Amino acid sequence: MAPNASAYQDFSSSSFQATGDDGKPISDGFASMIALQSMTVLGIYGRAPIPRRETLPEKPKDSDKAKDQTFCRRRLRVKPIFEDEECTDASEESANQSKHVSEECPANEKVADKVNVEPTKEGYEAALFIPGHGLVGSEMFHTKQKEHGWEDPTLEERAILFQSIENYAKIMSNPDLAVYALPQKLLEVEGEEGDAHTRFDKSNDEHVELILDNTSFGEQVVVRGVEASGISVGDIFEVEGGLSPLVVEVSSPRLPCSLVDRKHGSPFGMKGMRRYCMTHALAGWFTRVLVPGELRPGMVLTRTAHPYPKWTMTEISKALYSEGNRMELAKSKAHWKRSIEELRELHNLEPLGWYEWRWEAEKLLTKMEEEREKEEAENNETNKKRAESSGSFFERLTSSFNGACDVWCSASDLLFYCEPSPEEVAAA
Repeated sequence: MAPNASAYQDFSSSSFQATGDDGKPISDGFASMIALQSMTVLGIYGRAPIPRRETLPEKPKDSDKAKDQTFCRRRLRVKPIFEDEECTDASEESANQSKHVSEECPANEKVADKVNVEPTKEGYEAALFIPGHGLVGSEMFHTKQKEHGWEDPTLEERAILFQSIENYAKIMSNPDLAVYALPQKLLEVEGEEGDAHTRFDKSNDEHVELILDNTSFGEQVVVRGVEASGISVGDIFEVEGGLSPLVVEVSSPRLPCSLVDRKHGSPFGMKGMRRYCMTHALAGWFTRVLVPGELRPGMVLTRTAHPYPKWTMTEISKALYSEGNRMELAKSKAHWKRSIEELRELHNLEPLGWYEWRWEAEKLLTKMEEEREKEEAENNETNKKRAESSGSFFERLTSSFNGACDVWCSASDLLFYCEPSPEEVAAA
């Protein structure tokens, strides 16, 4: 049976040395800002069989599946760290297992889903994460690269899908969506009509446990202690205390698809769960695995690098998918309403995941640059024509002026002509 979430509350601390991209220690002020961000692992999940699979077609469409046949996950029975008598032994075991798995499962080969780590004598499972794949022994929708039109076997930038209790809490506090997100037990609580959005308490361990037993976003790891506005692309997290060598890097927000609406039974379109989560980046976030290692409930992931604080999960999702017109929002189509300079800044973020984010930014940037070049070319052509037109005008004006002068001179001769006197004639 999974341990209660309250057991994980007191494991976070800030005893680490934060470093920058150059490996040098960061100044105390900035390091302390980084140290404020940590998250505690509450639950780890693998893929589960689809219930009543025999009732579905051989190759079922998303529309063929019921709510409970979408994002099927099971909570892994992973040994929490607080059950270890000596954490150093757990650390060594984790390092040895991770080294063994990483050697047999190189990131450029699709073999990780064929490798399973045998349960311990007590029946505990190991949650090992490796570069280029993520959770060993479980293949997830977001790492199936061929399904997304990619030639390589996996999406390394989407190795792990994280979700937080804070994100769940924000969704459940929405008066229109709480009834779709709340666990059934909380829905059945007697209360006033329309008060569903007040029933979930993220500080209540029983409420949190209901979420951990019934996750609904297809995530692999549920954590406590972080919001979408508190983490940024490029953030690096390490396991505190050396309990595991695992190192992950945040690559992008999770862009929710229509399955999020289907899973929760919410309306499709502008009033649904998908649109709300997309606008506020509440569907989770992806990370790549930089260094392989295991995760266990109670482990604390602490941020050790924070290179792009501006580009939080909320800000990226807002800028690329949530500032358009109603048609763009309804279609969940990438758009850009800000300056081309800011778009170029986003596109140039090296850690930003390509799929659904950097590629979309690149297409928008290319389009905006082409439009700018076309506009500049049109302006240059217009200015050229104006210059030519101005030159012709002045030429015609000068010619007219000269002609007028000739006429005036001729007229003056006629107007002011006088007969010469006899003396003038004799002199001539």
